[in-house]
Amino acid sequence: MINKIEKIFPIYTIEEDLLISKFGDVSLVYELKMPQIYSLDKEAMDSINLIIDKLIGSLPPGTIMQKQDYFFVTDLKDPIARGTNMLSRSDNSYYFEKPILTHQCYLIFTKDSKNKVNITNNTTKYEKYLEGIDGFISDIDISVSFLSKEEYFSANRLNSDQIIDLLGKYFSLSSKSDNKLKDIFLDRQIQVGNKVGEVYAITSNNELPINIDSYVRNKEYSTQRTDFFIPYIQALCLGLECNHIFNQIVYIEKSEDVFKSIKVKMNNFKSLSLLSKENELNHNNIEDLVENVIDKELKFIKQHFNIIIWEDSKEKLEKSRNNLENIFREMGMRPYHIKYSIKDIFLNSGPGAATRIPEEYKFIGISEQTASLMNFESYYESFKDGILLCDRKNEAPIRLDLWDEPVQRGHIVNRNRLIFGPSGTGKSFLINHIASQYYEQGHHIVMIDIGNSYKKLCKLVGGQYYTYDVDHPMEFNPFYIHGEIDIDKKEFLVSLIMFLWKGESSFTKEEKQIITLYLDAYYVNLKVHTDIFPKLSTFYEFVMENRVEYNEEKYFDKLSFDLSVRDFYDGKYRHILNSEQPVDLLHERFIVFEMDNIKDHPVLFPLITMLSIDVVMGKIRQLKGIKKSIFIDECWKPISKGEMAEFIKYMYKTVRKHYGEVAIATQDIEDILETSAGAAMINNTDTMILLSHKKKMASKDKLGTHLSFNEADLEKLFSTDKREVFIKVGNVSNVYKVSVSKERYACYSSNANENQFIFDRYAKHKNMKLALNEFVNRK
Repeated sequence: MINKIEKIFPIYTIEEDLLISKFGDVSLVYELKMPQIYSLDKEAMDSINLIIDKLIGSLPPGTIMQKQDYFFVTDLKDPIARGTNMLSRSDNSYYFEKPILTHQCYLIFTKDSKNKVNITNNTTKYEKYLEGIDGFISDIDISVSFLSKEEYFSANRLNSDQIIDLLGKYFSLSSKSDNKLKDIFLDRQIQVGNKVGEVYAITSNNELPINIDSYVRNKEYSTQRTDFFIPYIQALCLGLECNHIFNQIVYIEKSEDVFKSIKVKMNNFKSLSLLSKENELNHNNIEDLVENVIDKELKFIKQHFNIIIWEDSKEKLEKSRNNLENIFREMGMRPYHIKYSIKDIFLNSGPGAATRIPEEYKFIGISEQTASLMNFESYYESFKDGILLCDRKNEAPIRLDLWDEPVQRGHIVNRNRLIFGPSGTGKSFLINHIASQYYEQGHHIVMIDIGNSYKKLCKLVGGQYYTYDVDHPMEFNPFYIHGEIDIDKKEFLVSLIMFLWKGESSFTKEEKQIITLYLDAYYVNLKVHTDIFPKLSTFYEFVMENRVEYNEEKYFDKLSFDLSVRDFYDGKYRHILNSEQPVDLLHERFIVFEMDNIKDHPVLFPLITMLSIDVVMGKIRQLKGIKKSIFIDECWKPISKGEMAEFIKYMYKTVRKHYGEVAIATQDIEDILETSAGAAMINNTDTMILLSHKKKMASKDKLGTHLSFNEADLEKLFSTDKREVFIKVGNVSNVYKVSVSKERYACYSSNANENQFIFDRYAKHKNMKLALNEFVNRK
């Protein structure tokens, strides 16, 4: 039988942002934002249960709290990247029409009019009822305000247009509101247009397991040393990958009224206990429940839960129904498959209509346990800008903002990050992905590397690729400065000179102070003698020809200085620090310094690394209001010893002040801890990025101690597998998947055979885009 929607529609009107049913029930509607899936640990789940229990306890009798979670399977059609280059376009092609599960949650508070008949036809009665609504609105505002102050939730009240859209979603079973509602066929199944659906409901405690915990151990993500917990109800919500709505309805009544209902049930079961063992068991269960509530001073409530599933064909529906029933079995649930009462349940589970759910479909529970049957997770939050990653559940694309949002929300005070990727976990692949995304979004990118990991990307975007050649060395001049020397630049030059003089050997405070005095005097002298060009050789001459302290030889061994620095003055390294045409990289947006040729050289490797970073620092100081990212992959080790530790601090401090970040990458946390600069690096880094550590379980305690990872962070970290990444921003952490297009894979891959093919084609075409395309289409 087809039901004309205008006859069965339970809503009378929407006015002043209030939803009013045909029986005069008035509802306030909110959209509820909740924590991301997999982000909650046991303590957080317990805390949420307490919050919800307090929320329920704060609601006045006669209130119905209805929580609706909408899950829609949709094919992704909107572009996810705005760029026009090869890699951005490949993202849009890669994800086009990918089926993803979306989620929205709404919280509806209804004041039960207690009328059994339609009062909207009686104007006098209706207006009198509405006179008492202000107190209800005030009570709900206070309760929702309490909820929004908690770190897990934010609730925004819907206006009239948004409420109309919500009604359209529910009654058309569509992710995009259909305000022209169709007639509904309700006979054992739901049929709306071409959609066909079914309803399962929890109507009795007997349909639930005897004991329900708030969380369960997830076998897939747990290890021998770590337990990964998820909410008990997750399988029915984000774990059910089909179109569905999860209705969670709580009825707030006076305690004495609920106790009367319980006593009636107890007496009925007691009188029938001689007829069946099941009745005796039901009587004993209710008796135990009452005693438990009285002993713990808990609150009885009536509740109803149902799940509506639907598809666009009966074949698909049967598959989803089988999947749902398997989930119920695994959870120990035996829900009631609604057939003959489907009209009552579907219509009255709509927003603001829950007062009409028949009494026989409600059951009595304890407010403390109700939250365990409610969903308090949502999908990953996605931002306008950021790194394109995927959720680990169904690989839906999301953008993770590690730049502006975390600072604005107070999660971090700096943008620096440490990246840990054990051998074979895809560290350079991930860095390539981050760098390319940032470049596409307008960042200036500088990469300092060993191993040619970023050459393909650099060539593709037309960047500058510098490889140090001993026969044709790169030339720098860190002494050439526009304007006055600032304190950051002075710190760098002091560190540089101390390295040239002392290498990794120790030195005294007096020696460093005298070098500082010489540096100050040198720049004062340049103002007087404008014919002297600032460079290492003229600084060396100034030191050899002058003195800055009356008895400086007591602390300063000038002969030692002469012998150590002379190679850079007129010896084998004379070209490196005396360029009269300083490198200008101000307008270059993608720069790679490749150090592979000198990685084993004890002097050139740390020196060229330092000089490369200084050139970048000059760029950073001049570019105002532009995002700047420095990636140092393994090259940080030679600049993290002795005086170089001070250079690390200088680098972090300068970048932070000029809208930039330093991302240092290494294989193991031990690499950081073994250097004198390790503490400074960790203390100045608010974002930690770690690839799979399943084969590094021995480092669990060190990660907890030195990176301040709590047990929940470690559970998430050790749950990661290949192509997954754990990211902690301030105190917020989660795991993401790295899934990319064929074009991005070709650009990032470090596979030797694949790279040989690509670089052969690049040598032929002198065009990296063509080389990558040939690799993608080679089959």
